Amino acid sequence: MARGVEADTVDEYLDRMEEPFATALRTVRDRIVEILPEAQQVIGYRVPIFTVGGRRLIGLSATATECSLLLMSPPAAAALAGRLTEGTFSGATLHFSPDAPLSAATLRTIIDQRLAELG
Repeated sequence: MARGVEADTVDEYLDRMEEPFATALRTVRDRIVEILPEAQQVIGYRVPIFTVGGRRLIGLSATATECSLLLMSPPAAAALAGRLTEGTFSGATLHFSPDAPLSAATLRTIIDQRLAELG
């Protein structure tokens, strides 16, 4: 499965994902929306992106074997690398199993880091 799919909306992107990735990504998306209801959901780079004030905050995607939260910031990933108990970092991407979507607590930590970084 490619990281991105042809889609015009986040819902369309998620509808085109295979299971169990679609369910995991929907769960993470819903948790992000609960934490940050003012975020806009757009498609960018062929993946769902959450923006705040027109600035890209985080994104979601999936590969053939795992789901990913795209931090879009190597400094944020470096700052969080030793603090998170879920997922594994590769560059500015946090990978997680579709069987274990990221918790609200982990997402809140990441979102707070990214919002502080964006000022």
